[in-house]
Amino acid sequence: MVKTIKLFLILFFVFARNVEGYIFDPNPLLQQASQCLEKGNFVQAIENYNIVYSYAQDKSVKAFALVRMADISALFLDQKKLAKDYYKKAIADFKGCKELKNAYFNLAMLCYEQQELTQSLRYFKMFIKLFPEDIRYSTAQYMLDRINRELKTAPCKQKVSVSPELRKEPKIRVLLVKSIQVEFIFPKGFYLNKSFYPSGRYFFTVQNKNLFLNQKKLDRFVFLKDYGYVKFKDKIYRGWLALKVKNKQLLVINYLPLEEYLKGVVPKEMSPAWPLEALKAQAVAARSYAYFLHLKSEDKDYDLYSDVGSQVYGGVSSHLRSKRAVDETRGIILFYKNRPVLAYFHAHSGGVLESAQNVWKVNFPYFKIKQDYYSNEAKKMYWQAEVPLSKLEQVLHDKGFGLAGIKRIKCAKFSPSGRVEAFEIQARNGRILLASNSLRIWLGPFWVKSTLCKVSQQGNKIYFSGKGYGHGVGMSQWGAYNLAQKGKDYQKILQFYYPGTKLKRLY
Repeated sequence: MVKTIKLFLILFFVFARNVEGYIFDPNPLLQQASQCLEKGNFVQAIENYNIVYSYAQDKSVKAFALVRMADISALFLDQKKLAKDYYKKAIADFKGCKELKNAYFNLAMLCYEQQELTQSLRYFKMFIKLFPEDIRYSTAQYMLDRINRELKTAPCKQKVSVSPELRKEPKIRVLLVKSIQVEFIFPKGFYLNKSFYPSGRYFFTVQNKNLFLNQKKLDRFVFLKDYGYVKFKDKIYRGWLALKVKNKQLLVINYLPLEEYLKGVVPKEMSPAWPLEALKAQAVAARSYAYFLHLKSEDKDYDLYSDVGSQVYGGVSSHLRSKRAVDETRGIILFYKNRPVLAYFHAHSGGVLESAQNVWKVNFPYFKIKQDYYSNEAKKMYWQAEVPLSKLEQVLHDKGFGLAGIKRIKCAKFSPSGRVEAFEIQARNGRILLASNSLRIWLGPFWVKSTLCKVSQQGNKIYFSGKGYGHGVGMSQWGAYNLAQKGKDYQKILQFYYPGTKLKRLY
């Protein structure tokens, strides 16, 4: 999948001039979308592709972006209806584009999966007619024969099967770093394959696409098993370490049980001094989020990043209350209609929760707009930010927008929650309408803390003022803190922030 995106970037280094006069280069956002996808940040990847689709002039680029939005919706977010709508729009709007081969084939498979046999047959026939050289041609022929047999026998509507319960704790793969050289300290030694190495300091480097331990050449993929623990970048890790050379870089991946991983996540995402029931709610949310990405990462080298790209993981923790929160909720995960929940959380809602639809254009029924008085009761979080127009212009240039001489920025669209959904930015050579959360992230989410804000302009500076911290979707950590202070248990906290979900112990 990532190779496909990289190939696309090589083939489509195009610069499209907007009818208003500015130039839009889609490649920075295509690269960013690829990085988001690699990190498992699927909703932000869709948002980036949506911006490319909206502003690119080249039809092949627009078709590619729309099809990628469909692929992510279907493969990673279980949004099958949304994916079908995207595929159908791509087919209707971009006839003749070679990017449509994925749209026809994947749409045919989706229709078959949902027992829409006549529609599936139609799209497979079109795929075979239009793309006879594609490597999936024989698969499409097989599916045609199979569907024709099923149509003749008129089978009863199949029931959706539910996967059996998991009884074994999954192993999580966490990417710690990408580098060309890493240093480990093994206080008690380690095993590399079947060979034991004594305690000491060891350097692993990448040279000419090969992995070396000191001057000894190794395989390009090796496992290290510490004899106790390993120190890396002033942190302590347990479990296996996998070292893999990929794209001239060394990937360091920590393999460990999900529960041990959570013991290194919870104290980084929420203060260990907070009430135990809030910590338990955080443990379940983090476990659900990690498990969701784990299920979607079979074809990747790792499941999660160790930083804010996924959720922060700090290795072995000494915080006993955080460990207790993990242990007392062991194996418990949020489900919605027998499917794991992508349990987003944020620092502070500003007093009102937001739907994912208004942030990332993807609808999850367990993220609803609702008042959240608990966050504001716990902490009044008001903030201000001052942004020079020159910084805004540079950020937009970096993302491919050739706007020059920015004149103004204003809130162009509001969500029912009161958050800004889109900003209108007007420059000397054109204007754009940009999703607010994207601009927040581009300017710096630690600076423009939320989109529950107002914007004004004086001279060559823009002033943001707002409430809350984060995207506002899912659990507000300060709200969880207050609910726990009021005596609510973690089940009640999660029920409030993820309405309609159920808790299920998997192991």
